[in-house]
Amino acid sequence: MNEPFDQLDLLSAPPEPKMPIGKVVMINFGIMVAYMLLSSLATDSGSEAGFGVLALDAVLILAQVGLNMLAGLILVFIKDKKKLGGALLIGGIIMGVIGFGSCLGHMALMEN
Repeated sequence: MNEPFDQLDLLSAPPEPKMPIGKVVMINFGIMVAYMLLSSLATDSGSEAGFGVLALDAVLILAQVGLNMLAGLILVFIKDKKKLGGALLIGGIIMGVIGFGSCLGHMALMEN
């Protein structure tokens, strides 16, 4: 039986969801901004304030990047969560690069 070309194919697969990289990076960026604001409020000003802020921010960024990479590596091997795992891995790399620069910038702002 021949089917006309203008009818929809009802047996086609549903479209695959997009990679949620934008959401992952924005959530991570919001978390990073929040703890950088809190760390600047928690530290004292003075000659050693820049180093204290640098150390605290570096530890927090390292923890955030480490958690992103660990969760991404675990989720990459789960069948339904591959795209989320890939987004977490890419988001971890992006947060590492952005976090390093913002950590240095935050230290420079605290010294003045």
